[in-house]
Order: sequence, then C-alpha cells, then structure tokens
Amino acid sequence: MVFFAANGCEEQFNFSSIDYEAASRGVYHHVRVEGNTLISEYARDGSDRITKELTASQVNELNRLAQTFVATTADDIENPSESADRDAGVPVKVLVVGDTYSRSASFDRGNPPARLAPLVGRLLLLAQAP
Repeated sequence: MVFFAANGCEEQFNFSSIDYEAASRGVYHHVRVEGNTLISEYARDGSDRITKELTASQVNELNRLAQTFVATTADDIENPSESADRDAGVPVKVLVVGDTYSRSASFDRGNPPARLAPLVGRLLLLAQAP
C-alpha cells in the first residue's frame, strides 16, 4: 500500500501489477503479480508456467514493500553493480504499475538496489513456495 499525503488528504495507491524479469542467453525467469494471482515461468514460451493465488496478507505485504520502491527517487535506486554491462551478470528488470503511477528499475540478478531488495526477495520467495 502506498500512501501519499498532501494538503491534509491521504490517498492510497495499490499496485495493479508487479513484473520481475531476468533474461540473458540461457537464463530466463519471469514473475508477474496481478491482483492476487502470481505467475512464474522459466521458459520463454511459457510452457512451464505456474499460477498461484496469493492470500490477502501476501498481497498487502507486496503493496507495503512496493510502497518503499515507488516512493524512491532515481538516485536511490542506482544499480549497485554493472556486471550485466560486461556480460558477466544476468540483467533484471522490475516494473511496478498502479492506476496512476509506474516505477521501474534495472539491476544485476542477485544484486538489487537496497530499496528494492525486500520486494524482490519476497516476490522470488512467493514464486518458489508451493
């Protein structure tokens, strides 16, 4: 959940989707959350797609973690590593979209920016859990 306060008004922003995609030669992992549905796949053609229903508490937790990411500035989400630039790491793209906002970041797999690490960690954990 993202809260913005302005002029005494409080407005709540919930994500409509979260996308995580790690892609390179021989490596692919895509996780997408829409509403309370999580989709995870390791094959580009979607042949191994796994779909899970998240609980309300899991969705609320993702909203809370997404809030930290959405509220950051570009300087706060600088890529801590540039291994993918030299083909030494797998590039990852994360996109959080809401009704009135979108926020994205790119980084090397396994090395997300500090403000994004909790969201990425939880998202990947949910994608692995049975």
